Amino acid sequence: MRFSRLLILALAVTLPLAVLVAAGGKADAASAPPPAGKAAAAKRYHCPMHPQYTSDRPGDCPICGMSLTLIKPEAAAGQPTEAAKGATALARVPITISPDKQHLIGLRVSKAVERELTQTVRATGVIEHDETKYARIAPRFSGWVRRLIVNYTGQTVEKGQPLLTVYSPELFATETEYLAALKQAGQWQDKPPSEPAVAARRLLETARQRLKLWEIGDEEIRALEQRNEPAEELLLRAPVSGHVVAKTAIEGKAFMAGETLYEIGDLAHLWVRAAIFDSDLPRVRVGQKARVILPYLDHRAYESAVTFIYPHLDPQTRRAELRLELDNPAGELRPDMWANVEIEATLGRALTVPASAVIDTGTRLVAFVRKENNRLEPRELKIGAKTDDFYQVIGGVEAGEEVVTRALFLVDAESQLKAAIAGLSGPGQHEH
Repeated sequence: MRFSRLLILALAVTLPLAVLVAAGGKADAASAPPPAGKAAAAKRYHCPMHPQYTSDRPGDCPICGMSLTLIKPEAAAGQPTEAAKGATALARVPITISPDKQHLIGLRVSKAVERELTQTVRATGVIEHDETKYARIAPRFSGWVRRLIVNYTGQTVEKGQPLLTVYSPELFATETEYLAALKQAGQWQDKPPSEPAVAARRLLETARQRLKLWEIGDEEIRALEQRNEPAEELLLRAPVSGHVVAKTAIEGKAFMAGETLYEIGDLAHLWVRAAIFDSDLPRVRVGQKARVILPYLDHRAYESAVTFIYPHLDPQTRRAELRLELDNPAGELRPDMWANVEIEATLGRALTVPASAVIDTGTRLVAFVRKENNRLEPRELKIGAKTDDFYQVIGGVEAGEEVVTRALFLVDAESQLKAAIAGLSGPGQHEH
């Protein structure tokens, strides 16, 4: 019993002491400085050109010989550094290339100069009838078709050629009135002027005017006067030369006043309706020279000019339309033929650089200007019009400055590479 009491007393004294010793040991371990080897291992170095090579001490890259740079903690933690961001942006910096290297890569330059700038606006067109030489035969009286002389679509007709004969009760009655008025006016022709004579002449003029309004020609009226009796049928003639585009007249068919029996179009002179993009519209003017090219006629070209620009856009294609005119004496051209149209648009004198001197990055246009001591300097250009061979320069390059036109992409790649290196290792001048 006495032994048990002594054991309990000993545990009560030694156990708190053991706890305090253990706690003190942990605190000392936590506050103790890390070993020198671990502190050195926290610093890592890498090559800017070959980031996959790393080292725990400064030195040179065994691949390219460049000095190793310290990897910053944020870069080691996976966060992009400012240098990495600059390298990703791939900005361009001026570079210097020796004359020997320029000759080796085939570098060529050209001066920015002012020149007369012309642009070829290309469009597609459709040949159509000249609307000013298109005619419809639509009698202004009702009646019946008696006899067809021109009896099929596409037939060629000359101006004044007979087309058909028609019978009309209205026309028959008017001719009868005209002959009666003509006879009555003749009775008063040799007599002194009087009120009945004036009334007879007015009646004759009224009857003649009615025939005129019904488009009865002078030749038919003279024939009526010579016959001295109304005709059972009237001969209608072609008002223009051309070919029959449409025909609804059939022998024995009844027609109403104003109904179209024939449509005649002229083929000696045609229109070309061309469609251009609305962005090309400011460069097109009435009177500009143009060429109409027909691919299915061995790419034969016809000289023409812009005669009219329609004041509206096609709501479906969002294109503007313009008109050209062509003479067709040989009859080779036909309505509804497709054609290619090339319009020479003159843009005036402007400062230009060759198209081969411009790099289009998608968001900006860049050129490299050669300065003193073989220094090639990148410039962002402000561009106006563009042709197949030249760009109009509004800003970025002055007249007389030399821009790189050959080996441009090699120069651009070198400039971007130097910009990336400068972003990783600090700014500096690089020569070759």
